[in-house]
Amino acid sequence: MPSRLRDRQSSLAVWAVRLAMLSVPVLVIAALGHRAGMMDATTTYGVIAVGFSIAALAVIAAVSAFAGIWHDGRKGARTALGGLILGLVILSVPAIGAWRVIAYPRLTDVMTDLDDPPEFQAALAERGNGARPLADPTDDQADLQRDAYPDLVTRQYPVSTARVFADALALVADRGWRILAEHQPDDQDDSGRIEAVAMTPIFGFRQDVVIRIQSSGDGSLVDMRSAARNGAHDLGADAARIRDFFGDLDDSLQGISEQQ
Repeated sequence: MPSRLRDRQSSLAVWAVRLAMLSVPVLVIAALGHRAGMMDATTTYGVIAVGFSIAALAVIAAVSAFAGIWHDGRKGARTALGGLILGLVILSVPAIGAWRVIAYPRLTDVMTDLDDPPEFQAALAERGNGARPLADPTDDQADLQRDAYPDLVTRQYPVSTARVFADALALVADRGWRILAEHQPDDQDDSGRIEAVAMTPIFGFRQDVVIRIQSSGDGSLVDMRSAARNGAHDLGADAARIRDFFGDLDDSLQGISEQQ
């Protein structure tokens, strides 16, 4: 009997690989479907949950397979290991998300000017009824942002609003953000404004961005706001988007003389 068991392949090991591989197309369907607009956010969240649940089952099956292989010497250790590794790689995505929920404040709308936030206009028509409402931050939300992101403040540049607008618009285009509206500074109105839509890297959840450029006595003031359309937590993405954008804008305008 023992020799016959050693010749048998562990069925749990096989199922571990099958389940891990099955989770991949499920998650790909969620990503492509949402990016293409064929799935709304609620449906996408549901499909994602199914995909990660299948990956979790793959890990459970792999661990159970190892226990059986150790007990009765069945074949399939390498197969179980493959299912375990693939399942864990897939589950690293929600694991990172869970860590971000703990590490970052529960915000979905982050801005550099908490007292006079840049307003969304064109984005309102696109967000739809299912999106989170846009409103000025409450006192609690403002305190959360100030404590977590003290570096996110209004930027001042010693150059004209026209120059800042041109560089900001180029950075928006380089990032592949979809521009909803723009106002270039002119003789009648020397302020600038850009509204655009960014997407998260994997599943393509939309996040609205507005950039406001105003003239000051010795240059330009720039504010930015980034707001997630869905979900109860942005996982720090909005703050990271603003921080990265201003970092590139700083580099772009570095060394430019006043009024250029």
